[in-house]
Amino acid sequence: MFSDDRTADVYLLGSGIYSFMDMTLLTQHILSTKCKTVYFLHDLPSLEKYLIKLVPRAQNLMPIYYLEGRDRNDIYDDIVQHVLQTPAEDRPVALLLHGHPLVYSTISQNLILECETFGLELEIVPGVCSIDRMMVDLKLDIGQQGVQILEASSAVRLQTTINPAIGCFLLQIGGFAGTATRSTVTKLETITEFKNYLRKFYPGDHKAQIIESAVELGFSSRVTEIEIDQLESAQEIFNYNASMYLGPLPVPIK
Repeated sequence: MFSDDRTADVYLLGSGIYSFMDMTLLTQHILSTKCKTVYFLHDLPSLEKYLIKLVPRAQNLMPIYYLEGRDRNDIYDDIVQHVLQTPAEDRPVALLLHGHPLVYSTISQNLILECETFGLELEIVPGVCSIDRMMVDLKLDIGQQGVQILEASSAVRLQTTINPAIGCFLLQIGGFAGTATRSTVTKLETITEFKNYLRKFYPGDHKAQIIESAVELGFSSRVTEIEIDQLESAQEIFNYNASMYLGPLPVPIK
């Protein structure tokens, strides 16, 4: 982390999960005192309203690049290039992402590589991430027995082995499609493929918890408990905001 009297060329920041309420004081300090240009990626009205008050020059890149049907990788590449093309006289520039900037963010990894390539100084500041919120929603202490954390579509594609004796988060269960818009509906055959993957490690009656953490003011988190064999019946909650937690299987009594 840079000292307060030194500035980076690019700041990679996270706003947290729950609107602007999770945004750290350090992130707000950097946005309001160090950055000449601020870009953000959000579709939360309350957060955008707060940001415009905090940093009137902030610009939302989501309406520009997150267009229905676009491939996620193309979107991510365009956003990174938009940030990098900020003229030197308009730096430092900040990119504010949802959650923690280094938790399951392809945009962040691409930006890190590009800053290294072009010799730009990059500072990354931590934020509240989806795991933080889900632990609260589940009242779960992951320090007691440990936890596995996987991205759902990658786990299925790579057939990653899950240890059923340890709790497991499967993030972004609504992200199996190749597009990155909230309206994308997960197909039933995709959910069946996901179910069959889980059945390699868990019995069909093992209960999964699907978590939809609140992201906007006025909404509450929702946790839906469902048996693995019944996942197809929960198609409507395989959405952009949903992740899954699978508790450990009971240890047999010897």
